Amino acid sequence: MVRRDSISTVVEIRDAQPGDAGDIAAVHVESWRIAYRGLLPDDILADLSVPDRERTWRKILADPPPRSAVLLATCGAAVVGFVAVGPGGDHSAGPERGELYAIYLRPDQQRRGIGTQLHNAAIDRLCSLGFTSATLWVLDGNEAAIGFYHRNGWAADGTRRVDQGPGAADLPELRLVRPLTAE
Repeated sequence: MVRRDSISTVVEIRDAQPGDAGDIAAVHVESWRIAYRGLLPDDILADLSVPDRERTWRKILADPPPRSAVLLATCGAAVVGFVAVGPGGDHSAGPERGELYAIYLRPDQQRRGIGTQLHNAAIDRLCSLGFTSATLWVLDGNEAAIGFYHRNGWAADGTRRVDQGPGAADLPELRLVRPLTAE
């Protein structure tokens, strides 16, 4: 699917392949270092490793779990963002609840509509995988992300958790939910 964002950059949304792992890892690390500045300790962000993330993404892409997908946003040959979706981690919700695991953009590509395109593609994919509702976890205090999700139909349900992040950092998170309808 090819779309133009608000600045007339041609953006393609496509399924990720194992060979995309390095590009995904680079976006992942770069976006974490900017998005989580002030929310996570500086040393944790500085220690993030593209090669470590690449190994993780290579494994995920080589043997994807059932009912999951990783989608890329590309401008020309450059990967500028990605989104990952699949079954919800809260097994008490049942098999009809999916999860938006991650959505990240290169910082220089934010505020161009690309995140919204990735989000909409994720919702479409979750629907096509048979999910009727979805959850996501967002870092508490990440007001930019929380605002983005609220504008896209997500609402907090009051559930909180502390996840383990890189360097064993505690990540306080909020759960957001939404029904799924194709957009």
